[in-house]
Amino acid sequence: MSEKKPPMSPYGEFLGIKIEEYSEGKATCSISLRDHHFNNGGRVHGGVLSSLADTAAGAAVRSVRPEGKLSATTDLSISFIRPPTGDSLVALAEVIHAGRKLFRCEIAIYCENKLVAKTNATFMIVEPFKQS
Repeated sequence: MSEKKPPMSPYGEFLGIKIEEYSEGKATCSISLRDHHFNNGGRVHGGVLSSLADTAAGAAVRSVRPEGKLSATTDLSISFIRPPTGDSLVALAEVIHAGRKLFRCEIAIYCENKLVAKTNATFMIVEPFKQS
């Protein structure tokens, strides 16, 4: 397994997510919050936290999945603990089970060193879509 950070997905780039740390079975991702990350109530949109968790978990899985294979999220659940009140979010993801076809991750999201969400995700090995 290479310790080189994987490239960010187009969606992750669009949101402004960055991979900060990447090692075997673990990944840390961050996002600097901007106006477009907030909902009409002035709070960080739940989809931003979910996307950050999914991206961090995907990077962690990528570090341990079989070489040359792809993976896709099959399940993601999130528990919002408290609303983020700072300028950035950090997600710490860890693969807790690496099977032949399925991978389970736990992700914790922090804002200013306070836990704001806990997430669990499952990924499955998939084939790439065929280009036509």
